[in-house]
Amino acid sequence: MNATPWFKQSIVAVLAGALVLSASGCQKDIAHQRSIAELNQKAQALMSAGDYDGAIGRLEAAHDLQPDEPNTLHNLAIAYQTKGEYDKAIATFKEVMDKPGMDKAEIQKALGISYETKADTLDAKAKEAEESAKPDKAKAQQLHQEANQAYHQALDYYQQAVGGLKDPTEVKAQIKALEDSFKKQEAGVPQ
Repeated sequence: MNATPWFKQSIVAVLAGALVLSASGCQKDIAHQRSIAELNQKAQALMSAGDYDGAIGRLEAAHDLQPDEPNTLHNLAIAYQTKGEYDKAIATFKEVMDKPGMDKAEIQKALGISYETKADTLDAKAKEAEESAKPDKAKAQQLHQEANQAYHQALDYYQQAVGGLKDPTEVKAQIKALEDSFKKQEAGVPQ
């Protein structure tokens, strides 16, 4: 069956329009990717300069543009961790852990570090509560319990990471230190 010239022209016009739309979509996608990469680069520069709030702002903007981009999420988790926002770092590391292309063992190690650092911070706050002019033993006890839970979570993530790390030496040392600390705590030895 032969199509009429008018029909052929209509098909060509529709296909040409679709190609233009497709090409403009590709250009938008390329520009979109470039802006995400630029936001990540600016965030890394801000982190290096110690401007964690600025870095977090850039990374959150990049995350808003493309929520499934694992490198942005990973960088955001590191920025939160570096700033001391451990709960946000932990939640973000957990979100990125199973994304394609991410090293699960390294993320587990980062989670261990986040939990351990959170625990250290909670322990320091507990000691401040105990040693303040007006000691608050209830608050100190609660903070010590939260710290203990965080130390156990750190240990769990470190143990999960060991098998997948290229060089687990550092993590094995952290595991041993935490286990030794737990043994002393169970034996009632002050730390």
